[in-house]
Amino acid sequence: MTEERRLEVEVPLEATPDQVWDAIATEAGLTAWFAPMNPAPDENGVSADGVVLRWEPGRGFAIQAEAGAFEYLIEARDGGSSVLRFVQTGFTGDDWEAEYEATARGWDLYFHTLQVYLSGYNGVPATYVVAEGPAWSGTPEAWQKLRDAIGGAVGDKVELDIYGLGTVIGEVDYHGPSHLGIRTDNALLRFHDRSLLGMPVALGHHYYGPGQDAKRLEDAWQSWLTEFYLV
Repeated sequence: MTEERRLEVEVPLEATPDQVWDAIATEAGLTAWFAPMNPAPDENGVSADGVVLRWEPGRGFAIQAEAGAFEYLIEARDGGSSVLRFVQTGFTGDDWEAEYEATARGWDLYFHTLQVYLSGYNGVPATYVVAEGPAWSGTPEAWQKLRDAIGGAVGDKVELDIYGLGTVIGEVDYHGPSHLGIRTDNALLRFHDRSLLGMPVALGHHYYGPGQDAKRLEDAWQSWLTEFYLV
């Protein structure tokens, strides 16, 4: 029998259970801190992620996917706050250690992003922007090059010249072994090292407010990332 591994995370949130539910169980909410997707079950109890085992609005849900399962549980706390408990099981492949480590690092960033979203942008419509570096950027050395270029510890100011967008000014709000996060006046910018999975550097940014030009933003960041790794 193949052994399953378990990943558990507990996230304190300055938001009510209903606000947390909207963030984790709706496409608009997930777009604002994770990625555009809709986990809600259809009439057959199936979502894009798998079979929905439990769906309790305001309390949590559980989904059985092909590669494992994941569950969200929302608990109310005093003062209108909440705790989100997340469990993911699976990681049964031959290279499960790398998959487990990469997933754990990713959730650290994403749940931090959820905290920032709920405390600063809750309910504001978001536009999700993605871009990927060339194939040869899937190495620790390529990731280090990007970190060195952006620089900064948490709290440090950052300025990036992005052709088509001008000078992007922000502050480092997350600094992990595989991720770097920058907060601006209207965006949470997230850079990802995926070398543990043999994949190139990528970015997934969240822009807040109506009227965002998704194609313009994505083209600008893709051009920046491509040019960065050509130098």
